Amino acid sequence: MTLAEIEVDDTEQAIELFHRKGWTDGLPIVPPTPERVARFLAAANRHADDEIGFYEERRIPVTAGKLAINAVMAGCLPEHFPVVLAIVEAMLSPDLPLHVANSSTGSFTYGFIVNGPIRKTLNMNWQGNMLGPGNRANSSIGRAIRLIQLNVLGSIPGAGDDHPAHGRVVLDRSMMGQPAKYATYHIVENEEDFPELKPVHVELGYEPEDSTVTLLVIGGYAWMDGHGEQTPEAWIESFAHSVVAANRLVNRGPAVVLMPPENAQLFVNAGWSKQDIRDALFAATRRSIAWVKENGYRLALQRLRNEPVRSGDEERFVAISGSAEPKDLHIVVCGGPAGGWPFYLHAVGESVTRKIQV
Repeated sequence: MTLAEIEVDDTEQAIELFHRKGWTDGLPIVPPTPERVARFLAAANRHADDEIGFYEERRIPVTAGKLAINAVMAGCLPEHFPVVLAIVEAMLSPDLPLHVANSSTGSFTYGFIVNGPIRKTLNMNWQGNMLGPGNRANSSIGRAIRLIQLNVLGSIPGAGDDHPAHGRVVLDRSMMGQPAKYATYHIVENEEDFPELKPVHVELGYEPEDSTVTLLVIGGYAWMDGHGEQTPEAWIESFAHSVVAANRLVNRGPAVVLMPPENAQLFVNAGWSKQDIRDALFAATRRSIAWVKENGYRLALQRLRNEPVRSGDEERFVAISGSAEPKDLHIVVCGGPAGGWPFYLHAVGESVTRKIQV
């Protein structure tokens, strides 16, 4: 496959051309020159026409060359590209609801968890302001995924504008959008400070020296307060209360708890493991379908409140994550050293993990 080339006079002209064509996320891009794209492909030992996967719903083949172009545009470095490839491989897995993130009115976006030595190699940030700006690898890798959605997978935003100036067909029907649709939820785990709490990839069966990315389709997050609780049991009770009150109990789909160091220390001091935390949160949030209906909660998205209780509802359950056991709840230690502000991310579908080939 030969990638198309466009001649422009200078960088400014290239940036303005990409804006007019609707090829950006609304922000300036790095022009993807042939030389830059070639360096990215070489860094991942890929050729431009290597097929990474296929987007069934839109019948789109996804090739390494197209991904490299968008990674360049996002401001990545060549050494970031293997992470981008691993994320896209996970996106194209049949276990992940790819089309939900690319077309739903619900404003879904992606979240990815990076584990293993690659975090240090790329100088990724797992400390203060991890989800925000300030770190090139976190931000540019996340932005590359959004640009790939836009330019490779056809997810053009702007629902309601029947005649966009760029002329592209609007297929991302997000009603409201969310800030994380710019650069995803880029999550990097702190694996060093609390070795008692096994990192996500090790819990999933990978070796500590493996570098992995775990991908989810995220609906949004809830910001919790974990400052006053002085025992693990009290923290679990408060967190569970907030999740239940937010009507975020599900019978399918994963969830993520971002555990700040201040709170992680509480559990480590008491000898708890991640599995202990997971089991306790699952038990503290588990409710019968009958309870959900009787207490005025929604059973699922787009369902009515106060549905009538039916036979068998006492024997069917929902909880903080959607499996019959706590395995779908990922706990990630991350964030700045001070502050007990854990986050709860609610997701849909399944989570998918891929090894990063470096």
